[in-house]
Amino acid sequence: MICTPTFSFIHLHKTGGQTISELLLNHIPGSKEIGYHLPVTHLPLQAKSLPVLGVIRNPWDWYVSWYAFNNLRGVKNPLFNIVSRGKQAGFNETIENLLRYPEINAQNEIFKNSHRALLPENFENDGGAGFTKDCVDFFRSNEKGYYSLLVERMFGEGSETVNVLRFERLAAELKSMMNLLEVREAGEFLAALDQQPRKNSSARGHYAHYYDDELRDLVAEKEESIIQRFCYEFEAPPENSPAPPLAPGKRVKKVGDQRVNFLSICESQDVSALKAKVAELTEADWTESDRHTQFDIHKETQSIQLLGDDMSHTLPQKTRYFDLLADDVAPIIERLKEHFGHQGVFLRALIARLNAHSQIKPHVDKGYSLINCNRVHIPLFTNDKVQFSVGGESRTLKEGEVWEINNADVHAVTNASDSPRIHLIIDWAPRETLLREKKPFRMDLPMFYRSEFRLHS
Repeated sequence: MICTPTFSFIHLHKTGGQTISELLLNHIPGSKEIGYHLPVTHLPLQAKSLPVLGVIRNPWDWYVSWYAFNNLRGVKNPLFNIVSRGKQAGFNETIENLLRYPEINAQNEIFKNSHRALLPENFENDGGAGFTKDCVDFFRSNEKGYYSLLVERMFGEGSETVNVLRFERLAAELKSMMNLLEVREAGEFLAALDQQPRKNSSARGHYAHYYDDELRDLVAEKEESIIQRFCYEFEAPPENSPAPPLAPGKRVKKVGDQRVNFLSICESQDVSALKAKVAELTEADWTESDRHTQFDIHKETQSIQLLGDDMSHTLPQKTRYFDLLADDVAPIIERLKEHFGHQGVFLRALIARLNAHSQIKPHVDKGYSLINCNRVHIPLFTNDKVQFSVGGESRTLKEGEVWEINNADVHAVTNASDSPRIHLIIDWAPRETLLREKKPFRMDLPMFYRSEFRLHS
């Protein structure tokens, strides 16, 4: 949100607003940034009587832009992770989930609870997303789609002071509006706009390339009010226009490419010998862990690394604890090889302890390596007061059970017992996904899917 002496600008997501905001700050004297992606209800008192400008976009085009931006970059959008099921769903499934997100049903209550858990309490800590926990309650409608409700939330309904311009005719409509408002610096601002490349644009083709008939019609149904008001239609793409893929490359499929949160891999394993050795580990062994300092979400946990790649998605190195526990971990490794196949690598293996009366708050695992691995949990010490939640589903896992979870979806753990919960956690990845350069914590960026970055091109 930018407030100038004569009008305010509301930045609706994916409508070129970052470029406009920067130019207003640079070329309109007295302009002030109040917040990023804040709705009209958060206008400061002195600006409430002034005109408001905003920009809207063809709904079919907006959904493609939203998906491409969040899927092809290291963007930390909690809602994208939820409706794409941790980047496992493709364009059609993800956008249908987003379109239907406002609908009132059991599945969407799970989505909303997960979304709310990942959002901050106030806008000061929202990272520029313009969403807090309370905002989730606005998105409730069995008729309107997500985009329609987002537009209503940002601009209000029927306000005479709000002037919504079309993204597709932005320069012309901005010029007309600034002339109408008698903005003295309009010429300088518009000249700079003509020369400015758009911020946060994504490499993709014409939006029509990415829709099937069913999803096209669903957008028409759910976003009918915007389509009619602004005379939008679903246009055919230009002849021979390219259609670059909206995904960076082939991502690793989690939980057997099924729409489940937990996948049982094999029968329960005898972990008694492993438990006995883990029980002999000292507090000095556990305090070597830096997991709680690297990741705030794991501040109540300690871990002992057996295999590690520093999250670089490169060939791992064994630690002295691997040799200590190798004989007892080996049967589990062999069972996992049978399940995943022999064309892969065990990147990480660790013993993780969650303290008594503690929790791991809801979160999603991000980054290239965590997105492109299969994460397996084998409980060693647990009880019925430990709840593991993934994608809104909670389970009590038993000792020796072998479960893959979709770690890219929202997950959390609560240990309400008097004893620590201890799991063996193993990450497996196809060898073809391994990278050459050992650099930790890479974001999930398109370049890492190219052959020149891969160990095996």
